[in-house]
Amino acid sequence: MKKKVVKYSLLALLIILAAFSQTLSMKADIGVCACWDSVSMNVYQITGIKVGTFSIVGNLACVAIQLLILKKEFPPVKFLQIPVAILFGIVTNAVYYHVLVFEIHSYFVRMLLWALSYIGLALFIGALTIMDIITMPVEGTCYIISSRYGIDFAKLRLSADAACIIISLALTFAFGLTLKIREGTIAGMLVLGPLMGWCMKWEKKVLEHIDL
Repeated sequence: MKKKVVKYSLLALLIILAAFSQTLSMKADIGVCACWDSVSMNVYQITGIKVGTFSIVGNLACVAIQLLILKKEFPPVKFLQIPVAILFGIVTNAVYYHVLVFEIHSYFVRMLLWALSYIGLALFIGALTIMDIITMPVEGTCYIISSRYGIDFAKLRLSADAACIIISLALTFAFGLTLKIREGTIAGMLVLGPLMGWCMKWEKKVLEHIDL
């Protein structure tokens, strides 16, 4: 019982830290680290719906899609995606709108925040991946569609990112919004995978050592 409490407490902490890290990229504003965030920030500019709130709605929609596909085969553990999505969105709103409220005038500082964001994402999402308790709703939905319909997961996930980029660019030009797909987005797509792989090598040893 104690081990399970520690495991789920660590899971919650990693989700909070991952959300914080992702928000740093949003604050840096040289290209968001998640294509989903670009759409969220565009929607905020148009409607005033906070990015974390939009993220919660989108992730819950992904869980609903999983339920529609799997029906009775939907494993009860996957319902954990709901509190995960809510926690991630709440932390995003709290950090972005109430903590990171300072102005940034230096491009160097923006680059520093961007780098810290990706280091944090590699560390915390890497650890979440190794623990293999729960997946984020977007990845979980892509995996289920991939498994059920024989579509390559990597191509499906890439297609989801591409769709978000297209939607974000369309909203940007249609409503005259601030461009959210920038150099940081492209650079992040290149560095996150290798950086996460490097982090996961030693994180696996640490988690095995503490029996998690």
